[in-house]
Amino acid sequence: MPLKGELCLNSFCMKLLIDVLLNCYRQQLYGYNSIVKKYNVYLKPLHIVIKNSLRGTKKVYYYFGRYWYRLEVVNSKLKWIYLGREKPFDFLPDPPINPLLIIEVKRAQSDPSLQCIYVKNFGEVSKHITHVVKIVYDCCREPVHYSTKICVENGLK
Repeated sequence: MPLKGELCLNSFCMKLLIDVLLNCYRQQLYGYNSIVKKYNVYLKPLHIVIKNSLRGTKKVYYYFGRYWYRLEVVNSKLKWIYLGREKPFDFLPDPPINPLLIIEVKRAQSDPSLQCIYVKNFGEVSKHITHVVKIVYDCCREPVHYSTKICVENGLK
């Protein structure tokens, strides 16, 4: 679902938008984990995998809220025990929805330096994302990048 017309941003503002959405999502995951921790399970907020190719190049993959773990103390060290990608218990509440699964970013045909964002319809989650997108879009009209970041922070309060 486009945002009442196409909202397109330059690469700086699109990166800022993605960063804001992921920071909000991570906060939601921390809150979710505080609810499910009584069952000794956690949805890992961020999992980073670095793959080195034979040619010497490095690829970094970021997985947000994808893997379930339980924590154990072994020899006074905290150890994450992998449980899988599915909720370990059916009675647990559903975790927050990853905003990157709800948005779609496409390069603008009229101006390849711009990227346009589309938000799929997921009810309240989509409304929140649309709200954040509009704040970033309005703030990106600021002529200086540092004031754009401050504008976004103030708009989210």
